[in-house]
Amino acid sequence: METTKKQKKHFEVPGTYVILTALIVLMILLTYILPAGTYDFAEDGKTVIPGTYHHVESNPAGIMDFFNCFFKGMSKGSGTIFLIFMIGGAFKMLEDTGTIKAAIAWLIKKTKGNYKIILPAIGIMMAALGSVGAGNNIALAFAPIMIMVCKKLKLDPIVAVAAMYIPSSTGTVSSPIEPFNTLIGQEIAGLPQMSGAGVRLITWIIFVAVAIGYIVRYANRISKDPSKSIVGCYSDDEEVGNQDAALAEVADKLTVRHVLCLIVLLAVFVVYAYGTIKYTWGISQLGACMMILAFASGIIGGMTPDQMEKSFAAGAKTMTYSALLVGFANALSVIMTDANIMHTVINAISIPLGALPAALSAVGMFIVNLLMNIFISSSSGQAYVIMPLMAPLADVVGVTRQVAVSAYCFGEAIGNPLFPTAALIMGICGIAGVKYDKWLKFVVPLTGILCGLAIVFLVVTQTLGWC
Repeated sequence: METTKKQKKHFEVPGTYVILTALIVLMILLTYILPAGTYDFAEDGKTVIPGTYHHVESNPAGIMDFFNCFFKGMSKGSGTIFLIFMIGGAFKMLEDTGTIKAAIAWLIKKTKGNYKIILPAIGIMMAALGSVGAGNNIALAFAPIMIMVCKKLKLDPIVAVAAMYIPSSTGTVSSPIEPFNTLIGQEIAGLPQMSGAGVRLITWIIFVAVAIGYIVRYANRISKDPSKSIVGCYSDDEEVGNQDAALAEVADKLTVRHVLCLIVLLAVFVVYAYGTIKYTWGISQLGACMMILAFASGIIGGMTPDQMEKSFAAGAKTMTYSALLVGFANALSVIMTDANIMHTVINAISIPLGALPAALSAVGMFIVNLLMNIFISSSSGQAYVIMPLMAPLADVVGVTRQVAVSAYCFGEAIGNPLFPTAALIMGICGIAGVKYDKWLKFVVPLTGILCGLAIVFLVVTQTLGWC
């Protein structure tokens, strides 16, 4: 008698494009269920006027809206998409000069390949950039370099993504000088900007230390036992994220050309960070900085015009997957906005907060802002929608406005790495070749830890009457 063995079919999580498309279909179905509504806006066209939510004529999405939302999503995210292509082209040109390989070899030699030094150093740098609102875009720009560093250290793609994005995102959590979270939130709440700076700075240090420690702990675990990697560690003979050039042996000393290219690289990001603080620069100016880096790298590296063209095009080509993810992520908010259900969701979530005690209301505000990241991934955009509602609500339920601002900042920053509608993290994961489900497996425990810290902070500061 012959027996047959049934092979178990393991469920395989679909790709990120598939997940986002499924979410879009779900949101389209909700446009037929949820009532359409909107708030009135102040004269600036950004700030929501509390208490003005009202129903409007229903506008459910149709079949053409489904197909058209992808184009609209691409158009809405066109700046980020073009920036991703520019980043790919600029860093490929820098890579083709040999600068990146030489710099990585120098860094690893000086630290003796000690990731316990390299990762915290990078983390502190990214957190500092995040604290002034410049970190997230720079995290995207530096992702290709971090992938190469992790490959040389035989870590894995998740460390590359986390080392760039997590400290940068966490750096915005409680920074007293972050322009798009704290300062806008305080302005809308009617608080002096940079007020409460001492408490926020202490909180910032704690959150950043926990985030960096979590990354180093994971890196330590997979370094000792590569089988514990969520996605598999880099090996010497593999290419990851469609990077054409593998890391090869390089000279012990940097050449003059390499040093000049590194000076340009540093100068570009210092100038961008300054411009972000002083002149509120955004992705357009970062794109310009990338083109400066591209031209300077090619000229200093001694490339011919034809070599520069081919190098830039090759780098941009490797970014196609991650660039298109931005459009798919934006398509979801396009459906919600066009169907007028975005404010319906916000209104429904915010109503129950009025029935809670003050300390729990502060926690509730945090949870609401955390969930709002699903629908509004822009920090300043979320501030203009949420804070006009939270500020007067805080007065009603007895929550101080400083605590209300912190609840917004915590929710916005902690939630960003978690949700697939955040185009930036999807783009970085795409560059590194990390699937969304694998990223979640890494980031969910950290999110839980940071949420716990946020809740403790909110309860304590509200109890102490921080204002």
